[in-house]
Amino acid sequence: MCAEWRLEIEDEGVSAGAWGIVLFCRTASGREAVLKLCADHARLRAETSAMLLWAGGPALGVLAHRPGALLLQRARPGKPARLAPSHLALLLNALHRSAAGRLGALGDWRSSINNAVKQVPSLQALGRELLREGQGRPVLTLHGDLQPANILYHRGSTAVIDPIGIAGPRELDVATAALYNDWGEEPTARITRLAKLTATDPALALRFGQLSAMYAALAQRY
Repeated sequence: MCAEWRLEIEDEGVSAGAWGIVLFCRTASGREAVLKLCADHARLRAETSAMLLWAGGPALGVLAHRPGALLLQRARPGKPARLAPSHLALLLNALHRSAAGRLGALGDWRSSINNAVKQVPSLQALGRELLREGQGRPVLTLHGDLQPANILYHRGSTAVIDPIGIAGPRELDVATAALYNDWGEEPTARITRLAKLTATDPALALRFGQLSAMYAALAQRY
């Protein structure tokens, strides 16, 4: 891999998480980069597809990719960003682009709901309602994990990393982003505010937020 892409791995640090290994490196031209290796090829394919769609902003640039490997430009200074609601809304608007032509590579929002219900059976009724309410709505490319650690300061602006890469209704992304980014309001107030700022359906966003919060609270009990 490193020989093929002519990379020099740096000793600065290696991080490993649930989805793979991340290494800092430099290209043959001296450009700073980040190499991500993941054994779950479908998971990384969805991430790569989303990052390619957002190339040039608001995501870090993709330098190379292949099954199980993704090479990105490195963010500088690369510190996590805690965005105000209005700025987070602008970021969501920039991310939510048509998923047409990418449905095979991105994850399906319905599968995410079904997996949550499978792990937490008490969510079945709410899950069915969300599947029905979301049916027929525009299917866009969603980040799915827009927490501050995945929004980095980069060259005077911000850039996203580590998307789950889901195709689905905007309200799902709005709800999770509001839950992950706490600007001092209660979760329901954050979801409602962010839905209004993004001109999405507050009621549906609140329902997605309810599912996400209940899943997080109950999943470990099963």
